[in-house]
Amino acid sequence: MKALIKSGIKLLFRAKIFWVFLLVVPFLSILMIRSKAELAMYQSDEERIEEIEDADAKVGYYGNAGQFVVKLYDASMDGLSEYLVTRLAKTGMITVCRADVSGDVSDGLLAQEFIDEHVRNDGYEDRMGAAVFIAPDFAEKVLGGNEKEAVSVYALSDDKRIDILERELDLQISKILRYREIVSMQKGGEAAAEDVLEFLESVDAEPPVKSVKTVNGGQGRSLTEVQVNQQTRLGYAFSFLTFAFVFCGIFIAQNTITEQKNGVLVRAGLAGVSTGTYFSSKFLLGVITSLIVTAVVGGYSFLIDMGDLGMGRGEFIVLVFLMGLIFCSISVLLGILMGDVLSSCIAAFTVWCMSSLLSGLYFPLNYTTAAVRFISSLMPQRWFMDAVEMIYVNDNHVINMLSCVAAAYIISILSIGALGLKMKRAEEWGSN
Repeated sequence: MKALIKSGIKLLFRAKIFWVFLLVVPFLSILMIRSKAELAMYQSDEERIEEIEDADAKVGYYGNAGQFVVKLYDASMDGLSEYLVTRLAKTGMITVCRADVSGDVSDGLLAQEFIDEHVRNDGYEDRMGAAVFIAPDFAEKVLGGNEKEAVSVYALSDDKRIDILERELDLQISKILRYREIVSMQKGGEAAAEDVLEFLESVDAEPPVKSVKTVNGGQGRSLTEVQVNQQTRLGYAFSFLTFAFVFCGIFIAQNTITEQKNGVLVRAGLAGVSTGTYFSSKFLLGVITSLIVTAVVGGYSFLIDMGDLGMGRGEFIVLVFLMGLIFCSISVLLGILMGDVLSSCIAAFTVWCMSSLLSGLYFPLNYTTAAVRFISSLMPQRWFMDAVEMIYVNDNHVINMLSCVAAAYIISILSIGALGLKMKRAEEWGSN
């Protein structure tokens, strides 16, 4: 068996493309970890207020990335209108392009003529989701309870996000009215716009009760925002690593197929080597190959700060090796059973694509259908992503879980391989 393993290692290292999967692809996985990408859903909202030169400026180019662009004509430019625009932009889903028209509009008649002309031009000559007009006497009207004349909204597209815009405007105006009543009760009379604005800003400046966000993982484990982003980067890295392990196993299968066609298996049988010993050496070669690739990944791991992963280097290497051992063995099994290099390559690539997609490496599957979650539980990567969560929450059962999972997959692979070889030999004897 030693001779078979040594010859198999020599054949692997002679293939130039093998070095790509041994050195280049694992390096790409490390680059994914170093990228420090964050999930957009957990990023903080940014204020998106674009000050445009005048009312005739075009705003269509602000929506190149799919933002909901709102052209806002501010004829008031006072403290309350500034507060409203700022809160509107803080929704994180709206890009506000504001034009200062306080010098162009001074009363209601001029305002109506102005807005009719410009909204018509906006609809025909520009591209935006909606236009908003803030009246010159915004503070007076909104504090007087005439909010419908204080702010006007004009839909200029069929984008459903205009509902978000309208709800946010209603929310902020109702907030202003509610706080006006509070300030009026404190003052014992009518509240001035300055007093209401001061009260609004003081309330907004109060710190929240809790500042740490937690997100439930696949098994209900509470992860922080940082840990969710770390797990996301690891998912992308695992995708590259499984790609490397799958095709390293394909090279072993390719050599096995070539040897069978060249009569090596027959000569090995004449030399006293059983068929079981021959194929066992190929699976052991897969174990050695997994160790080599893991050693390369371990060397590359010194290029990253392990604090960015939220786990120790030893834990990371164990995860990589066990996952690689499973996928390398799967590729060897596919190649041996199919007996054709092209078919085994297609099958291995399909296994890599579908398992990465259905295991939650790219996006979470917690809220999909029960059927999808069941299929996901059959994918090896799913269990390793669960192991990452267990490491993050300091679950002491992670080693036992990984050992049982790896043993279950390896035993299943070997059992299917043994059964497949028996059926294959039976077909060959029947044809002879």
